[in-house]
Amino acid sequence: MTSILTIGEKGTPYEGQQIVMPVTLVETPNLFVYSIIAYKKTIEGLKRAGEVCVTNAPKQFNSSINLAKKTTGKLEDFKNKIGDYSEFRVIAFTQPFKANFKKTSEVLEIALGSDKQKQLEWAQAHLGKEVPVTEFVKPGEFLDIIAVTKGHGWAGVVKRMGVALQPHKATKRRRHGGSLGGETQAKIMYTVPRAGQYGYFRRTELNKKVLTVSEKPFEKPIKNFGVMKNPYLMIKGSIAGPEKRLLQLRKNIRNTKPAEVGQIELL
Repeated sequence: MTSILTIGEKGTPYEGQQIVMPVTLVETPNLFVYSIIAYKKTIEGLKRAGEVCVTNAPKQFNSSINLAKKTTGKLEDFKNKIGDYSEFRVIAFTQPFKANFKKTSEVLEIALGSDKQKQLEWAQAHLGKEVPVTEFVKPGEFLDIIAVTKGHGWAGVVKRMGVALQPHKATKRRRHGGSLGGETQAKIMYTVPRAGQYGYFRRTELNKKVLTVSEKPFEKPIKNFGVMKNPYLMIKGSIAGPEKRLLQLRKNIRNTKPAEVGQIELL
Protein backbone atom coordinates (compact mmCIF):
# COMPACT_ATOMS: atom_id res chain seq x y z
CA MET A 1 0.00 0.00 0.00
CA THR A 2 0.95 3.62 -0.53
CA SER A 3 -0.79 6.97 -0.78
CA ILE A 4 -1.41 9.47 -3.57
CA LEU A 5 -2.31 13.13 -3.81
CA THR A 6 -5.49 13.61 -5.81
CA ILE A 7 -8.63 15.71 -6.13
CA GLY A 8 -11.73 14.72 -4.20
CA GLU A 9 -14.42 12.93 -6.18
CA LYS A 10 -17.85 14.32 -6.99
CA GLY A 11 -20.50 13.83 -4.36
CA THR A 12 -18.03 13.55 -1.48
CA PRO A 13 -17.46 16.05 1.38
CA TYR A 14 -13.98 16.80 -0.03
CA GLU A 15 -15.08 17.39 -3.62
CA GLY A 16 -12.59 19.57 -5.52
CA GLN A 17 -10.07 19.60 -2.67
CA GLN A 18 -6.63 18.06 -2.59
CA ILE A 19 -6.65 14.94 -0.44
CA VAL A 20 -4.33 12.06 0.41
CA MET A 21 -5.93 8.79 -0.69
CA PRO A 22 -4.76 5.29 0.36
CA VAL A 23 -4.19 3.00 -2.61
CA THR A 24 -2.86 -0.48 -3.28
CA LEU A 25 -0.48 -1.35 -6.12
CA VAL A 26 -1.04 -4.77 -7.67
CA GLU A 27 1.65 -6.19 -9.94
CA THR A 28 0.11 -8.04 -12.88
CA PRO A 29 2.41 -10.32 -14.91
CA ASN A 30 0.79 -11.49 -18.12
CA LEU A 31 -1.31 -14.66 -18.22
CA PHE A 32 -0.37 -17.39 -20.69
CA VAL A 33 -3.26 -19.09 -22.51
CA TYR A 34 -2.37 -22.79 -22.66
CA SER A 35 -5.46 -24.55 -24.01
CA ILE A 36 -9.10 -24.25 -25.08
CA ILE A 37 -11.73 -26.50 -23.53
CA ALA A 38 -15.15 -27.23 -25.04
CA TYR A 39 -18.11 -28.17 -22.84
CA LYS A 40 -21.40 -29.88 -23.57
CA LYS A 41 -24.58 -29.72 -21.54
CA THR A 42 -25.75 -33.04 -20.14
CA ILE A 43 -28.33 -34.15 -17.62
CA GLU A 44 -25.64 -34.15 -14.92
CA GLY A 45 -24.39 -30.69 -15.92
CA LEU A 46 -21.48 -29.46 -18.05
CA LYS A 47 -19.18 -32.17 -19.36
CA ARG A 48 -15.78 -31.67 -20.98
CA ALA A 49 -16.00 -32.62 -24.65
CA GLY A 50 -12.61 -31.68 -26.03
CA GLU A 51 -9.39 -29.74 -25.50
CA VAL A 52 -6.82 -28.09 -27.75
CA CYS A 53 -3.37 -27.52 -26.21
CA VAL A 54 -0.24 -25.77 -27.44
CA THR A 55 3.38 -26.91 -27.32
CA ASN A 56 5.13 -23.53 -27.01
CA ALA A 57 4.43 -23.12 -23.29
CA PRO A 58 7.43 -22.03 -21.15
CA LYS A 59 9.28 -24.83 -19.38
CA GLN A 60 8.56 -23.28 -15.97
CA PHE A 61 4.97 -24.55 -16.24
CA ASN A 62 6.20 -28.15 -15.96
CA SER A 63 6.35 -27.70 -12.20
CA SER A 64 2.56 -27.24 -12.16
CA ILE A 65 1.32 -29.87 -14.64
CA ASN A 66 2.76 -32.16 -17.27
CA LEU A 67 2.73 -30.12 -20.46
CA ALA A 68 1.53 -31.63 -23.71
CA LYS A 69 4.37 -32.69 -25.98
CA LYS A 70 2.13 -32.83 -29.05
CA THR A 71 -0.80 -30.66 -30.08
CA THR A 72 -4.00 -32.32 -28.87
CA GLY A 73 -7.27 -31.81 -30.73
CA LYS A 74 -8.00 -29.54 -33.67
CA LEU A 75 -9.57 -26.10 -33.71
CA GLU A 76 -11.26 -27.00 -36.99
CA ASP A 77 -13.34 -29.60 -35.17
CA PHE A 78 -14.55 -26.94 -32.76
CA LYS A 79 -15.49 -24.64 -35.63
CA ASN A 80 -17.25 -27.29 -37.70
CA LYS A 81 -19.18 -28.73 -34.74
CA ILE A 82 -19.75 -25.53 -32.78
CA GLY A 83 -23.45 -26.33 -32.53
CA ASP A 84 -22.66 -29.43 -30.46
CA TYR A 85 -20.99 -27.41 -27.69
CA SER A 86 -22.54 -25.12 -25.10
CA GLU A 87 -19.52 -22.99 -24.13
CA PHE A 88 -15.76 -22.64 -24.43
CA ARG A 89 -13.22 -21.88 -21.70
CA VAL A 90 -9.46 -21.46 -21.55
CA ILE A 91 -6.75 -22.87 -19.31
CA ALA A 92 -4.26 -20.17 -18.37
CA PHE A 93 -1.04 -20.04 -16.34
CA THR A 94 0.15 -17.29 -14.08
CA GLN A 95 3.81 -16.27 -14.40
CA PRO A 96 5.06 -15.38 -10.91
CA PHE A 97 8.66 -16.04 -11.96
CA LYS A 98 8.55 -12.83 -13.98
CA ALA A 99 8.11 -10.95 -10.70
CA ASN A 100 10.71 -13.07 -8.85
CA PHE A 101 8.05 -14.41 -6.46
CA LYS A 102 8.32 -18.15 -6.95
CA LYS A 103 8.80 -20.74 -9.67
CA THR A 104 5.52 -22.65 -9.45
CA SER A 105 2.69 -21.22 -11.55
CA GLU A 106 -1.01 -21.41 -10.75
CA VAL A 107 -3.32 -23.10 -13.25
CA LEU A 108 -6.63 -21.32 -13.82
CA GLU A 109 -9.68 -22.31 -15.81
CA ILE A 110 -11.26 -19.08 -17.00
CA ALA A 111 -14.80 -18.75 -18.31
CA LEU A 112 -15.34 -16.36 -21.22
CA GLY A 113 -18.23 -13.96 -21.69
CA SER A 114 -20.58 -13.37 -24.66
CA ASP A 115 -21.89 -16.16 -26.95
CA LYS A 116 -19.97 -19.30 -27.84
CA GLN A 117 -19.00 -18.02 -31.28
CA LYS A 118 -17.18 -15.01 -29.83
CA GLN A 119 -15.74 -17.19 -27.06
CA LEU A 120 -14.10 -19.46 -29.61
CA GLU A 121 -12.85 -16.52 -31.68
CA TRP A 122 -11.22 -14.86 -28.67
CA ALA A 123 -9.71 -18.11 -27.42
CA GLN A 124 -8.32 -18.93 -30.84
CA ALA A 125 -6.77 -15.46 -31.22
CA HIS A 126 -5.00 -15.72 -27.84
CA LEU A 127 -4.08 -19.42 -27.77
CA GLY A 128 -0.37 -19.81 -27.04
CA LYS A 129 0.02 -16.09 -26.34
CA GLU A 130 0.29 -13.83 -23.33
CA VAL A 131 -2.68 -11.72 -22.25
CA PRO A 132 -1.87 -8.40 -20.52
CA VAL A 133 -4.10 -6.89 -17.87
CA THR A 134 -4.58 -3.78 -20.02
CA GLU A 135 -6.72 -5.82 -22.40
CA PHE A 136 -9.66 -6.17 -20.04
CA VAL A 137 -9.21 -3.53 -17.30
CA LYS A 138 -9.60 0.22 -17.79
CA PRO A 139 -9.28 3.14 -15.35
CA GLY A 140 -12.53 3.92 -13.58
CA GLU A 141 -13.85 0.35 -13.68
CA PHE A 142 -14.84 -1.68 -10.64
CA LEU A 143 -13.41 -5.14 -10.03
CA ASP A 144 -14.14 -7.96 -7.61
CA ILE A 145 -10.97 -9.18 -5.91
CA ILE A 146 -10.71 -12.73 -4.57
CA ALA A 147 -7.93 -13.17 -2.03
CA VAL A 148 -6.83 -15.14 1.03
CA THR A 149 -6.65 -13.02 4.16
CA LYS A 150 -3.71 -12.81 6.55
CA GLY A 151 -3.47 -15.87 8.78
CA HIS A 152 -3.28 -15.55 12.58
CA GLY A 153 -3.49 -19.25 13.46
CA TRP A 154 -5.47 -20.50 16.45
CA ALA A 155 -6.89 -17.57 18.44
CA GLY A 156 -9.08 -17.16 21.49
CA VAL A 157 -12.50 -15.57 21.63
CA VAL A 158 -11.18 -12.13 22.66
CA LYS A 159 -9.01 -11.70 19.59
CA ARG A 160 -11.16 -13.77 17.22
CA MET A 161 -14.65 -12.55 18.14
CA GLY A 162 -14.03 -9.36 20.10
CA VAL A 163 -15.46 -10.74 23.37
CA ALA A 164 -15.03 -8.39 26.33
CA LEU A 165 -12.63 -9.32 29.12
CA GLN A 166 -14.11 -10.77 32.28
CA PRO A 167 -13.90 -8.72 35.52
CA HIS A 168 -10.88 -9.30 37.73
CA LYS A 169 -12.75 -10.84 40.67
CA ALA A 170 -15.55 -12.59 38.80
CA THR A 171 -13.53 -15.57 37.62
CA LYS A 172 -10.06 -17.04 37.62
CA ARG A 173 -9.70 -16.36 33.90
CA ARG A 174 -10.35 -13.21 31.97
CA ARG A 175 -9.91 -14.08 28.27
CA HIS A 176 -12.79 -16.50 27.78
CA GLY A 177 -16.48 -16.36 26.97
CA GLY A 178 -19.25 -16.33 29.55
CA SER A 179 -22.27 -18.63 29.29
CA LEU A 180 -22.29 -21.27 26.57
CA GLY A 181 -26.09 -21.37 26.47
CA GLY A 182 -29.11 -22.73 28.30
CA GLU A 183 -28.91 -25.94 30.32
CA THR A 184 -31.98 -27.51 28.69
CA GLN A 185 -30.66 -26.89 25.21
CA ALA A 186 -28.14 -29.70 25.60
CA LYS A 187 -25.89 -28.30 22.91
CA ILE A 188 -23.78 -25.27 22.04
CA MET A 189 -25.22 -23.09 19.28
CA TYR A 190 -23.10 -21.90 16.40
CA THR A 191 -23.72 -18.31 17.50
CA VAL A 192 -21.71 -18.76 20.71
CA PRO A 193 -18.19 -17.28 20.35
CA ARG A 194 -15.55 -20.00 20.47
CA ALA A 195 -11.81 -20.20 19.95
CA GLY A 196 -10.58 -21.41 16.59
CA GLN A 197 -8.88 -20.54 13.33
CA TYR A 198 -8.52 -16.81 12.77
CA GLY A 199 -7.58 -15.52 9.33
CA TYR A 200 -6.28 -17.36 6.25
CA PHE A 201 -9.79 -17.34 4.81
CA ARG A 202 -10.80 -16.99 1.18
CA ARG A 203 -12.72 -13.75 0.81
CA THR A 204 -14.21 -11.74 -2.07
CA GLU A 205 -14.31 -7.95 -2.00
CA LEU A 206 -16.85 -6.37 -4.35
CA ASN A 207 -16.52 -3.21 -6.41
CA LYS A 208 -12.92 -2.15 -5.86
CA LYS A 209 -12.25 0.92 -7.96
CA VAL A 210 -9.33 0.92 -10.42
CA LEU A 211 -7.61 4.30 -10.51
CA THR A 212 -4.71 3.61 -12.86
CA VAL A 213 -3.71 0.88 -15.31
CA SER A 214 -0.01 1.23 -16.08
CA GLU A 215 1.85 -0.70 -18.76
CA LYS A 216 5.20 0.24 -17.20
CA PRO A 217 6.53 -0.95 -13.81
CA PHE A 218 6.29 1.31 -10.78
CA GLU A 219 9.43 3.42 -10.56
CA LYS A 220 9.98 3.54 -6.80
CA PRO A 221 10.72 0.53 -4.52
CA ILE A 222 7.78 -0.43 -2.30
CA LYS A 223 8.12 -1.31 1.37
CA ASN A 224 7.80 -5.06 2.10
CA PHE A 225 7.59 -5.69 -1.65
CA GLY A 226 10.61 -4.43 -3.54
CA VAL A 227 10.83 -3.22 -7.13
CA MET A 228 8.04 -3.99 -9.59
CA LYS A 229 9.12 -5.47 -12.93
CA ASN A 230 5.70 -5.79 -14.61
CA PRO A 231 2.61 -3.67 -15.36
CA TYR A 232 0.48 -2.83 -12.35
CA LEU A 233 -2.95 -1.64 -11.24
CA MET A 234 -3.56 1.13 -8.76
CA ILE A 235 -6.68 0.27 -6.74
CA LYS A 236 -8.43 2.56 -4.29
CA GLY A 237 -8.25 1.42 -0.66
CA SER A 238 -6.88 -1.79 0.80
CA ILE A 239 -7.00 -5.42 -0.34
CA ALA A 240 -7.17 -8.60 1.72
CA GLY A 241 -4.02 -10.60 2.33
CA PRO A 242 -0.30 -9.89 2.82
CA GLU A 243 2.21 -8.76 0.23
CA LYS A 244 3.14 -11.06 -2.66
CA ARG A 245 0.08 -13.32 -2.33
CA LEU A 246 -1.97 -14.37 -5.34
CA LEU A 247 -5.05 -12.28 -6.19
CA GLN A 248 -7.82 -13.16 -8.62
CA LEU A 249 -9.39 -10.25 -10.47
CA ARG A 250 -12.76 -10.48 -12.20
CA LYS A 251 -15.36 -8.17 -13.68
CA ASN A 252 -17.74 -6.94 -11.01
CA ILE A 253 -20.91 -9.00 -10.71
CA ARG A 254 -22.88 -6.01 -9.46
CA ASN A 255 -23.70 -3.48 -12.13
CA THR A 256 -21.78 -0.32 -11.32
CA LYS A 257 -21.20 2.37 -13.91
CA PRO A 258 -17.54 3.25 -14.56
CA ALA A 259 -16.53 6.48 -12.86
CA GLU A 260 -14.56 9.34 -14.29
CA VAL A 261 -11.02 9.25 -12.97
CA GLY A 262 -9.16 12.54 -13.09
CA GLN A 263 -5.46 13.17 -13.17
CA ILE A 264 -3.63 11.49 -10.31
CA GLU A 265 -0.42 12.83 -8.85
CA LEU A 266 1.82 10.56 -6.80
CA LEU A 267 3.32 11.94 -3.59
